[in-house]
Amino acid sequence: MQISASYKDIWKISYPIMLGSLAQNLIGVTDVIFLGRVGEVALGASGLMSIFYTVMVMMGFGISRGGQILIARRAGEGRYDAIGNIVGNLTVLQLMVASVLFLFMQLAAPYIIGLFISSQAVYQASLEYLYYRSFGIFFSFLGFVLMALYTGIGRTSVIAYTTIFLFVVNAVLNYLLVFGYYGFPQMGVGGSGLASSIAEVLTTLVSLAYMLLDKHTRTYSLLKLPHIEKTIFKRLSQLSLPLVLQYLIGLGGWFLLFVLIENMGERSLAISTVLKQIYTFFSIPAWGYASTANSVVSNLIGQGKQEEVMTAIYRTCFLSFLMTLVCCATLVIFPETFLDIFTKSESVVQGSKTILPILIFVIFSCSMSVVVFNGLMGTGAMRLSLLIEACGMVVYLGYAYLIAKIMLLGLPYIWTAEFVYWTVLLVPSWFYLQSDRWREIRV
Repeated sequence: MQISASYKDIWKISYPIMLGSLAQNLIGVTDVIFLGRVGEVALGASGLMSIFYTVMVMMGFGISRGGQILIARRAGEGRYDAIGNIVGNLTVLQLMVASVLFLFMQLAAPYIIGLFISSQAVYQASLEYLYYRSFGIFFSFLGFVLMALYTGIGRTSVIAYTTIFLFVVNAVLNYLLVFGYYGFPQMGVGGSGLASSIAEVLTTLVSLAYMLLDKHTRTYSLLKLPHIEKTIFKRLSQLSLPLVLQYLIGLGGWFLLFVLIENMGERSLAISTVLKQIYTFFSIPAWGYASTANSVVSNLIGQGKQEEVMTAIYRTCFLSFLMTLVCCATLVIFPETFLDIFTKSESVVQGSKTILPILIFVIFSCSMSVVVFNGLMGTGAMRLSLLIEACGMVVYLGYAYLIAKIMLLGLPYIWTAEFVYWTVLLVPSWFYLQSDRWREIRV
């Protein structure tokens, strides 16, 4: 499928991704809603471990984004017969990495987590959540393969349907396993982790069944046994490794930020867990358009339409900012309504409310920065994107440490580190795209 830089094509690709992201983020929201009724310890532990687990999972997401760029480029070139083998090789690579990470979470993670968490209650709840959550990693990685395929060929509506199914199943299972209704065991925080893992298993099976029955994907030779090719593995590695490192740096930095917050007390961690869910929820438009920018840019270059790349990025940024503005208006008008969804603790609600103005400002900065940064990645400039991410994270953590440990300022000031991070990502990415040096990159 060949994509244009029109608003119509950008929206056509973006809205299913956003629907899918909405359902995906609602999984985290669901976990917090249920565990917020269990207690502050369970709420804080789930927030901390969801970041830790996401750090692991984003390795697979980074690999899939490399595959997505390769698939989008071949689709733009009209080389549809090559896509099936790319998907097969991507699947093998994903399962290999998932196996290593599963063993790491089962055997080594408890010792590593213990080095960072000061509260014994939070530590025990964190281990319980992670134990059950880790079993879903194989199916998360397979889901990323399907996401890379359908995003790369521009048929993103599939992603929306499957992730909505994921949300519904996860919500039902959370209700049954956290509180033990209808004869199910009352598992608390562990039940939330198990519910998410089972939901991922069922969703992946449904997604695979859809792919096998989808007549539109037969053009790509997906049903043939993959032929493991060193050249494809090499290109996937070259594209994916910088992305994997980039996501590790980015989310690893966010985990360390939450460690700093956890050291401030269980209430600060509970407040930040609520804010994290609001942050990710209202950033859905930005991340949806960012993924679109990645595919559109790569597809346009594959078509030889380099002159339309900046137009596509401008238009995607405009749509991202506009939709974020509309969404955040509801947060400004009804702040307590959103906060009450996550917790019944009045102290957590009031503590979160004081930080909301800062958070809204951060969300707006994200809406522009993440699109430009992903547009840069769509050109294939992976080493540069990794360098920018690394520099951004050094500044981000250095700023947060200065605020928390040296200046001893409160939680609202720590959250301003997010604005610093997005600014550091935006500026060099924008100047590089304006330089036209990306035209020389071959993928």
